[in-house]
Formats: sequence, structure tokens, C-alpha cells
Amino acid sequence: MRTGKLNTTITIEQLISSVDSSGDTHEAWTPVITLRAKVEPVDGVRFLNVGELVDKVIYRVETWGDYGYNVRILYDDMTLYPLRPPTVTRDRSQRKKYVVFVTTKV
Repeated sequence: MRTGKLNTTITIEQLISSVDSSGDTHEAWTPVITLRAKVEPVDGVRFLNVGELVDKVIYRVETWGDYGYNVRILYDDMTLYPLRPPTVTRDRSQRKKYVVFVTTKV
């Protein structure tokens, strides 16, 4: 993947759990990094959900690094969630290439 193909900016957030002094568990999405990525739609469907017409699009997100599976991606005023675990491979210069398929929650 060439750097010139990374044509948009995304923010990757991870779900962080913490326990307060009373023993209650709290979860919050915390920004990990904002970086350049290649985001392209690969599939989509339109359906009726509770009387409202909804478009659900699947995107392929490609960037450098390794951010795990327990993430969500903020892109173009949308919050995208992984459909399956990401693929992490190394290129010739040993940089990690992170590819994940994501969609909005309905």
C-alpha cells in the first residue's frame, strides 16, 4: 500500500473498561489515534427498520499499524464497527498493514 492511497483521515477508538471504588464497572470509548487511511465502500443494502428506510454500507478500511479488534472507527461523521477481526500483514519494509471491514450499527 502506497502512502498516496491513504486519502482520508480516521480516528480509531478502543473500548476501555474501568472499575470505580464502589466496584461498578464503567466502559468508555477512548481515542487511540487519528491517522490517514484508505476507506472504500464494498457493499450495501437498503431496508426498512421500524418504519424508516435505512442504508447499511460495508466499508474496507486500510491503514498502517495494529489496533486490535475491540475498536470502532470514526469516519466522515459516521461511527463504524468491525464485522470480523482485522487482517494484519507486513509489507516489504516490515510495516504492519491493518485491514478491517466495518459498518454502521442499526
